[in-house]
Amino acid sequence: MQGFSADGIENAVRYITYYLENSDSPAIYFDGWRGLGASAVLKSIARHPPPSLVEKFSKIMHIDCSKWKSRRALQRAIAEELEFHQWINDDFDRQDKEDDFSGRDESSRTEIPDVTMAILRSLVRYRCLVIFHNGSDDMVDLVDFGIPPEAVGTKVLWTYRGRLRQVSSRLREMVTSHDFVYCFPSWKNTSTWKGLLAEEAREIALYTHRLGHTPAPEVAKVCCMYLLSLSHQGGNIIDYNWATHASNYWVCDGIVTGGHDNQAWEVARALHQEIWLDDYSSNTLPDYSDHSYKTLTDFGDRLGCPPNRWILVTPSNMEEKAHQWTTSLFISSQSVFEWPLAQLSFHQLDQLHVLKICRCSFSFQSPPFHCCHNLRFLGLESCTNQQQAREEDKDTKAMQVFMRLWVLDICHTDWELAFPQESEEETATEIREVHIKKGKIWHNNLAWRRLQNLRKLCVTDPTCSWETGEKDEFKDMVNLEHLELSRNSSIQVLPGMSGAIGLKSMILDGCVLLEHVGPEGLPPLLESFSFDAGSDPSKISKISLAGCVHLKSFLLHGAFPGLEELDLSGTSVKTVDLSSKVVQVNGLNKVILIGCKQLRALLWSKQLKVLRIDTNERNEQTQQPCSDLTLSSQEKNYDSYVIASETRIIQSLWHWDRADPYLISNSLYLHLHNAPPSTRISERRSTRSDKDIIPKPCCYNKDVSLEGISSNDGGEILWPPPSDCHVEVSEGISLIDVEGEKGISSIHDMMWLVQSMHVHDNSCMLAVNPKAWRFLDMYRSNHTSFRLRWCRVERCPKLQAVFMSYGDSWVRYFFPFMEIIWASHLPMAGCIWSKGLFDDSVISNHHPFGRLQSIHIHNCPRLKFILPLYLDKINLPSLEALHITHCGHLRHVFPWDDVHKPRPTVHRGQAAAGAAVNKFPNLKHIHLHELPSLQEICEDIRMLAPVLESVELRGCWALRRLPAVGRRSDGGPAAVVRIERDCWEKLEWDGRDVGHHPSLYEPRFSSRYYRKEHLLRGTVLR
Repeated sequence: MQGFSADGIENAVRYITYYLENSDSPAIYFDGWRGLGASAVLKSIARHPPPSLVEKFSKIMHIDCSKWKSRRALQRAIAEELEFHQWINDDFDRQDKEDDFSGRDESSRTEIPDVTMAILRSLVRYRCLVIFHNGSDDMVDLVDFGIPPEAVGTKVLWTYRGRLRQVSSRLREMVTSHDFVYCFPSWKNTSTWKGLLAEEAREIALYTHRLGHTPAPEVAKVCCMYLLSLSHQGGNIIDYNWATHASNYWVCDGIVTGGHDNQAWEVARALHQEIWLDDYSSNTLPDYSDHSYKTLTDFGDRLGCPPNRWILVTPSNMEEKAHQWTTSLFISSQSVFEWPLAQLSFHQLDQLHVLKICRCSFSFQSPPFHCCHNLRFLGLESCTNQQQAREEDKDTKAMQVFMRLWVLDICHTDWELAFPQESEEETATEIREVHIKKGKIWHNNLAWRRLQNLRKLCVTDPTCSWETGEKDEFKDMVNLEHLELSRNSSIQVLPGMSGAIGLKSMILDGCVLLEHVGPEGLPPLLESFSFDAGSDPSKISKISLAGCVHLKSFLLHGAFPGLEELDLSGTSVKTVDLSSKVVQVNGLNKVILIGCKQLRALLWSKQLKVLRIDTNERNEQTQQPCSDLTLSSQEKNYDSYVIASETRIIQSLWHWDRADPYLISNSLYLHLHNAPPSTRISERRSTRSDKDIIPKPCCYNKDVSLEGISSNDGGEILWPPPSDCHVEVSEGISLIDVEGEKGISSIHDMMWLVQSMHVHDNSCMLAVNPKAWRFLDMYRSNHTSFRLRWCRVERCPKLQAVFMSYGDSWVRYFFPFMEIIWASHLPMAGCIWSKGLFDDSVISNHHPFGRLQSIHIHNCPRLKFILPLYLDKINLPSLEALHITHCGHLRHVFPWDDVHKPRPTVHRGQAAAGAAVNKFPNLKHIHLHELPSLQEICEDIRMLAPVLESVELRGCWALRRLPAVGRRSDGGPAAVVRIERDCWEKLEWDGRDVGHHPSLYEPRFSSRYYRKEHLLRGTVLR
């Protein structure tokens, strides 16, 4: 610890400069004058560095994080100081958004490794001096954020927190590894302390100005003097409760003038935020082993405070110390017994504005201070009533005091005021705040609505509760902004508060007998809601804050075993934290979050019976595009549905139990949609051509004939109902662009669990399955079994493959439950399943397509193949219908997957019994229209379909082979082939002995299959 004498900021700067030049320590902590002036000295060095420091250090940085938010915010401040390119800010914004959807609290967000490396690369060539204001409660190693280490010459000059702060013994112990430097002035030199305080006040006023308020530095200085002077007089005797009432003292005392105006209170609150008041809230001052080190409050008498203006007295010396110019008076008995105030006179205290009395007794009906006509703040702590002889007007004296007040603070005191009866006129009072803790101010009951000017009401653990629910107690209280009813253990029904149109904050901590909150009688402008049950379990069964559109902060804490339903619909909450580490809601089974446009995360690890989430903005003009109107309203048939515009909301819907993922609800409909507001269903319909031919998916009703397979009647396609877990993805959503390990892994979880999927009208999606993630590749490679039963993909102009393989990924997929695949109007798609998606490690243990029954592909002009097959490893034993139309580039339906295994040598005409054959034991119907490039269904492999019933071919001019049907020993009917005659004549056959001969088929030629007369034979339209 190194101390030096300095009588001002300039002298301190000179000494610190010398110390930086000659000290070998890489980190220097500067404490200022017992906490005073440290920030000003550091800012002076940063703004106007002495020439010697400029010569010694090639880079001087100033990082001010005195208002601490998180390690992430510190790193952002470093990046802003270095004026990095926009991509760095984009990294911060992107990671912040990822953390929003992960439900990570802002205070726990850490530095970004990529930004750390960018900062290091930018600074490593410099010899750096970093001037750092550390606003946290812990030591911070700046190397973690990219600041070069001391080995390259970096030095750090830093101080704790912000302005007018005290350093506790704990913090002093933490900085022992750094050089601890402080200033010691002459104790009798009051001018030094005045100058330092004035400089500190200028700093406070400057930071307050950033909040939109402009207090004069002189006002900030007097506020600091008030705080330090009173703390010096008896911070260990009385609890001033600075954290709650500092701003009230300043306004009521007249330091911040204009108490009748809201602006004065706002300025005082802004100053309040810039002073670390927690340091002064304890009844005991820090106890240092080094008694020569005095705290800042020890010098409160050297600041030039107005004599006897702000004083702390005992009842025994009050008349000696209190004067007519006293404006703030704090009276506290040092005895555990109450001191009577009856003999004390307050008549000379004409200017008294602030009065707090602790551990005293007086007549509550006729208080001795009723003569103080300018009294604005009254605090009573542990006071008792002293009975006196009856006076005619004694009841009115107490009410006269009350009606003059701006702030009333009652603690451990029952002061029963004689409020007028309900039938009489409203209570004319200017009171703005009422704080009651373990006390009361009413006799039978008090209708708070009679206090029309009330801004803040805090009734905590009252000694006598009031009736609620029968009366509209907060009717027309348009000025009320903050309501706290903590530990009102007898309240069962929350009073109606719809009339409190200005109420922004509500705290119900400890109201464990409360039966429900809302949905009627809620304040419309509510922004913050807190309910901490504490150690006692709450009996509440329903919480509904639906319609509170400004609600941003929602906090539940403690045990809520009876809570069954939570409804936050229409609010602005970003995170709903119901995790077990915060709250125990084991009985919760219904969560409603409809219209929560800002929602990012629902932290809940158990299953719900009912979940309703809709983050999209809906109105009559805007609707979600959907190819099937029956699907667009399917969410109504589900116990749970989620409609969101962000893919990352999925992180809140899937969870892990040991090694298996599970859904937040057993029945879930998820619709991801992020179209611009101008998207209207009428506009989309107008873009459809009346000539579009939409193939009807006959496979969804096995009794439907293939007759009339195409339809122009505009009727909707009949689809099977979505499964218990259905996902619909439409405009503006990409499952590939999601970044971050948690986001990617959550989409994989979704793909593993979803049973039906509909992707449509999406102009940004390249593939349905997400890209792989390294951790997932290494540790979850055995969990790639999709539970999809049917998948429908249509009108996605940029889609390259429905299921795409990624070359650097170890992840392999298989679809053992897939029954139906439908793809249509995909102009850029080259395949449905890409090559390399499967390998022997997957196929040896699982059948990738054991249940696939129907394949329907329509209008994919660049499609080259559907599904790559292995010879005997991947086949389609359950396939019944193959329906492909209008795919001009399709050459093979099932090509050989030569990415992992070489192509076998099989001659097209080979007919030996042991030749390679791909069997389709249940294939019954083949429908191929307008496929001019199609050569074979299976590439270079003979195809056997023993139960084939019908084949429809039209416009397949390059097709040379049909599937073999085998020898039908039962004498069943031949497979019917509807085909153009010239195409039939070009087909190649392997022979009757292998079941591939024209006699085994029944060709049917029809003129309706020929092209229009004006087209030449062989013409192909593209």
